[in-house]
Amino acid sequence: MVNITGYGKAAQEAVNDFQGFVGFEIPADYKQFLLKYNGGAPAVQNSKFYVDALDTLVCLNVLYGLDLEEKELDLQKWHEEYREGLHKNCIIIGNDTCAGKILLINNEEEKGVYFWDQGWYSDPSSQEENIYKVAASFKSFIEGLKIPDEI
Repeated sequence: MVNITGYGKAAQEAVNDFQGFVGFEIPADYKQFLLKYNGGAPAVQNSKFYVDALDTLVCLNVLYGLDLEEKELDLQKWHEEYREGLHKNCIIIGNDTCAGKILLINNEEEKGVYFWDQGWYSDPSSQEENIYKVAASFKSFIEGLKIPDEI
């Protein structure tokens, strides 16, 4: 499924605890990813994903996991830090190589993977509008990753 070098496997209990912590069911494809890889970094450095609304490619840095020693890579830490400002049923699942974050939203209106241009690096990002849909599901996000020599 994935060009990701994972951090190991997440325990089912850790996934269940995380869902309890965020208060909603995370999508099945993302759950499978956590159980199999528990986050990770692209196997090929500088793998990118396309942000249609910005007409640009963004470098994926890492996807976060659960119960990792490195707290900067921990899903729960990021959720605690940003939960007040997040959309309903939204978690931060990773980041790009600048200051952007990768979001996973699981509610009817906005379901999918989004890029949060937190540092407003791209035109037309602003404080009011800086979240852009990237993929309809986590699986399609991963499948859409492009490695540098494909670009």
